[in-house]
Amino acid sequence: MKLRLLQAISFTLCLVAPGASAAKPVQIVDFTLSDQHGATREYRFPKRKVTLMTLADWKGSEQLEPWIQRIHDRYGKRIDIDGVADMSAVPKPLRAMVQGAFGKKLTYSVMLDWAGPVVRQFPAKSGVANVYVIDRSGRIVAHRSGKVNDVEARALFTEIDRAIADAD
Repeated sequence: MKLRLLQAISFTLCLVAPGASAAKPVQIVDFTLSDQHGATREYRFPKRKVTLMTLADWKGSEQLEPWIQRIHDRYGKRIDIDGVADMSAVPKPLRAMVQGAFGKKLTYSVMLDWAGPVVRQFPAKSGVANVYVIDRSGRIVAHRSGKVNDVEARALFTEIDRAIADAD
């Protein structure tokens, strides 16, 4: 019982944390990035669908797959699921090699932000997975970070459901 209460308090604090305020959501500015295969990806708002955007640095990238799998299992094609990799720490001489490694490791498209302007739009925590719900107009309406767990996944599903309902 005490654990449930602590989780509820923790969840509430996450909802009102700086950078994730429900009163004034962060508006994402349109952007264009290339993925690990060299394909150009454009993000323009408004969009037809709600977006689940993942963002991580190298250390946090290992936490993304469990988040993505749960979200994909629940929503499938009803939302867009995309990711941005923070590549700003990669030295220029190593970029081609790192991009090639991404291409071999991942079959799905991940946008690579080499200089950081897109990543800086998101209130991200370093060293962990960051998962954002972006409404059709481009506003971040929810943000979760770290490893996925049942409580955080349910809270994120609630936010995704709300964003989908608002879009209808």
